[in-house]
Amino acid sequence: MKNYLKLSYIIIVLLFICWELNAQMALPTFQGFEKPHEVYESGSQTFSYTGAQQTLTVPSGVSTITIRAWGAQGGQGWLNGVVHTGTPGLGGYATGDLAVTPGQTINVYVGGQGGSNPNLSPGGYNGGGYSDADGDDSGGGGGGASDVRINGTSLSDRVLVAGGGGGAGAYFSRAGGGSGGGLIGGNGLGDGDSATGATQSTGFSIGNGGYSITSMTTWVGSAGGGGGGYYGGNVAGSGDNCVTGGGGGSSYIGGVSSSSTTSGQRSGNGQIIINW
Repeated sequence: MKNYLKLSYIIIVLLFICWELNAQMALPTFQGFEKPHEVYESGSQTFSYTGAQQTLTVPSGVSTITIRAWGAQGGQGWLNGVVHTGTPGLGGYATGDLAVTPGQTINVYVGGQGGSNPNLSPGGYNGGGYSDADGDDSGGGGGGASDVRINGTSLSDRVLVAGGGGGAGAYFSRAGGGSGGGLIGGNGLGDGDSATGATQSTGFSIGNGGYSITSMTTWVGSAGGGGGGYYGGNVAGSGDNCVTGGGGGSSYIGGVSSSSTTSGQRSGNGQIIINW
């Protein structure tokens, strides 16, 4: 009996020693860890014309936004104090994707339609050129561009632009404004001097459409104003060009990816829609 108890004790001690050794030698096990992706809700914000800068703060988790922008239409011309039938140029369309960071400020500028007035037709907000009056005859103001800017608010900070349409000229129905771009804005129509649309490197000036003025020897004031854009559309230069509409502004998609642009797509004021 004593031998049996002694043997049992030895077996128990050996089992305990084996258990201890196994516990010390066992390697810890690790389960794989994957950093969770930050979840965000998709969304959209529509920006309509206000005549002032607007902003969007990029939501948490968003790394790319899609921009769709339409420039504004030009204004109507006048003859003898009555609205004339020349067709103002339509605003252009531009779209593209932009890489962003959460909390980043996106600056938004929505173009206004060119003015229409027998005395002086103002240019639309964001670059449209005005048209002065020759008596009670006046061209329409150029439509303003719609654009998005990042890292600042200057014209050099633009990443996407939709060009504005040119204002219609006075007198004849064929005095239509050029369409907003496209990479190239449409030419103003009419019988007077040429009012060419803007390109990616030429136009009346960067951002702003040409304006028309009245002098003692010309009827320049009756020409339509140029549309705003990456470059603004030109206005008829000199001589009896009161029958010529303004040139359309050019669009710009050089600061975005998966982009495209189409001329002559919108009437009235411009618009910008941003999706994420």
